[in-house]
Amino acid sequence: MSGGDSVGTLILSIDLELDLEHYETPLQRRLDDVRKQLIDLSRVANIPATWAVADPMLSAASDSILGAGCEHEIAVLGDQAWLGPGCGRDRLARELTRRFSVPRKAGIPVSTLALRNVNQVVELDLLIDHGVTALCAPAVEHPSIADKIGVPPTRFGLWQPPLAWRLPPRKSWWSPAGWLIRREIKRAIRQRSLVHLQLGALQIVDAPDSALRTISALFGYIAAKRDAGHLDVETIGRLASRALDCRTAIPSRSILRPAA
Repeated sequence: MSGGDSVGTLILSIDLELDLEHYETPLQRRLDDVRKQLIDLSRVANIPATWAVADPMLSAASDSILGAGCEHEIAVLGDQAWLGPGCGRDRLARELTRRFSVPRKAGIPVSTLALRNVNQVVELDLLIDHGVTALCAPAVEHPSIADKIGVPPTRFGLWQPPLAWRLPPRKSWWSPAGWLIRREIKRAIRQRSLVHLQLGALQIVDAPDSALRTISALFGYIAAKRDAGHLDVETIGRLASRALDCRTAIPSRSILRPAA
C-alpha cells in the first residue's frame, strides 16, 4: 500500500442480549442460532468485533466468542435495571465488580461498557475505579453528521466511540438504508475517519433468514476493503487503549505563568 492511499477504521459491535420483555424461549433459541452463525461468519472473514453480553461470567457465548480466533472483545451490556437513575452508587459498585472485576480476575479482559437503554452514566468515577476504559452510547438508525465528524473524545479517562449505525436497518436491506452503510464505509476510507456499525439482538431475531446472507456479504465487503489495505477493523477496547496511551504520553502543561 502506498503512502497516499486512504485508510479508514471500522468498529463492529454486536449486542447479544434480549430485553426482559422479549426474553421468550423461542426468541432466545433463535438468538443462540444466530450467534453461532455470526461467530462462524466473523471467523471466515477474520473480522474482530466487540460483543456485548450482560455478564461475561454467566454468558454461554463468552467461551465461543473468545475461542473464535479473531481477537474478539467481550464487553458488558449496560442496562437501566442496574445502571439507570435511582439504582444508587452502592448497587452500581457491586454490579461493576461482578461484571468487570470478577471476569478480569478469571482471565477475561473486559473493559468496555456498551449502553443499551440508558443514555448516560453520572457516576463516571466508579466506572474508572472498576477498570472501564470505553463507554459506548446506544446505536441509532442514522447518526447525524455532527456525530460522525472529528476525533472521538476522551473524557475523564474514558474513551467514547462515535454513535453506531444500527444493523439490520428497519428498512429492507435492498432499500437505500443498506446502500447508506456501504457509502459510510467508503466515506470513512476517503476521509480516513472512523465508522461504527452495531448488530442488535432484537433486530437480528426479527429479521428474515435472508438478512444473515446480507450480513455475510457485508462482512465479505469489509474484509475485501481491509485486505486491499484501505480499512482497519478494530475493537472498541483496542482503540480505547491506544487513545488513552496517547493521552498519558502527552506531557501536561501548567496553566500557571512564571512570576515576572
